[in-house]
Amino acid sequence: MWIIFATISIIMQGLVNYIDEFLTNNNKLSENTSVHTKIGGLVLISTLMSFVGAGLMTFIPHDPTISSFAKVLAIGSAVPMVGMYISYFWLLIKYPVHQVGPLFQISSVWLLTFELLSGGSISMTGLFGIFTLMYGAYILDAGTFKWKIPTKLLLICIPATATWAIALYMARVATATTSPIAFSYYQMLGVGMIGALLFIFIKKYREGFLFRIKNQGKVFLGLSLVNESLAEGSFLFGNMAVAIAPVAAYVSAMSGVQSVFVMMLFFIFPQGKRTKATPIQWVAVALIALGVILLELK
Repeated sequence: MWIIFATISIIMQGLVNYIDEFLTNNNKLSENTSVHTKIGGLVLISTLMSFVGAGLMTFIPHDPTISSFAKVLAIGSAVPMVGMYISYFWLLIKYPVHQVGPLFQISSVWLLTFELLSGGSISMTGLFGIFTLMYGAYILDAGTFKWKIPTKLLLICIPATATWAIALYMARVATATTSPIAFSYYQMLGVGMIGALLFIFIKKYREGFLFRIKNQGKVFLGLSLVNESLAEGSFLFGNMAVAIAPVAAYVSAMSGVQSVFVMMLFFIFPQGKRTKATPIQWVAVALIALGVILLELK
């Protein structure tokens, strides 16, 4: 059953990535505008919409019982999640989503590390999976099979993916004794509260958010509503999968297929020159997908 939940999460998140590319690069802000102003609208709409997601969560039948510890983990997991949002949108300003998205599969390695530190083990297949995944990530970043110093993209993605892995691992721990839906409810409330604080205290984020509402109101709000509905649904199904999967890293590993799905969307429905994938990038994504599958077989 966890595979079904993970697959639904992957498809929904793939559509989110596709829409993110459009929302990030189709705005009326000048090139000289601060990057914080550029991503501010996206970060705030993504976080504030979590209040809507939390509200909708109350209509899903579930056991609302949640321990104080699980509640702290749920609200606390909002911090690395918002950190992931900020890193992700910052990278999308500079790189196409079909390059950024696959590199977030490095979170599988982080998750595996957390589980090893908790007393787990890994086989030679798992080690080979890690090597394959990281080599694919390097190729996607460098654009060549030869060695050269990794670019800022890969160097930023390595720590950035830890934020997503931490949020998933916190969900794994909490949902061992708590309903994934109850966990997701408090997680979304936490994300929304951080969004409200960012709106109040981060001026550039607020300016970017208000600019896009004023100048791209219907398109920005309409697409954002669809996008965040898909994103919240993806996180919910991801938490449900994590709750019942044999190992949390399996769920993250499954999302390796997501990269192929996103690239196929851009192949069928291109969004300009920067979304066209090169043959090397296709090979790199295939290696990343193979790496995460090997991690699942660890």
